[in-house]
Amino acid sequence: MSEILQQILGSTIVTAFFTAIIAYFFHRKTERQNAVIKREFESLSKKDTSYFEWRKNTVELLGQVYIHLNRLKLAFQNKYSKIKDYDQFYEDEIILKSNQHIRDLLINNGHFLPPELLDEATKLIEHFDVWLTKYHQTRILNKDINSKQIYVGPDGFRFPENAEKLFKEKYIEMFNELHK
Repeated sequence: MSEILQQILGSTIVTAFFTAIIAYFFHRKTERQNAVIKREFESLSKKDTSYFEWRKNTVELLGQVYIHLNRLKLAFQNKYSKIKDYDQFYEDEIILKSNQHIRDLLINNGHFLPPELLDEATKLIEHFDVWLTKYHQTRILNKDINSKQIYVGPDGFRFPENAEKLFKEKYIEMFNELHK
């Protein structure tokens, strides 16, 4: 072979070799960058999904509290505060069950509550705890059916109306945000 052909062939092999090395290093660098981007994307996606799930669970919780608070309000406006005689079925099926349900929801699902509702939730829980205790003492232990209704407001545990208002407002706000 002629010397020029050998030089051309040699320089082509050397160039191809260096090109392959450079391509390999660029490829490795690209793979590392892609891996970092993928991890960051997955992390952000997890946070977003987690936040969405928390909001969804919060709206579900607040919706249940909202319905039971309305149920209690209607019960007091329509009958409970106006009854002339004790009505066991009405008290047990509406007042007792809604009081227990709201209390249990808040205690068991407090981790879904927005921080601004935690103090209000505590006030509701306290009110329901006291009412349930008085109900148990009056109706179960003393078997008192002469008392028309059980109220704990006069005992210093008025129903926290502001808590009810804030819970309902937060439910509507979060529901609307979730369903935009």
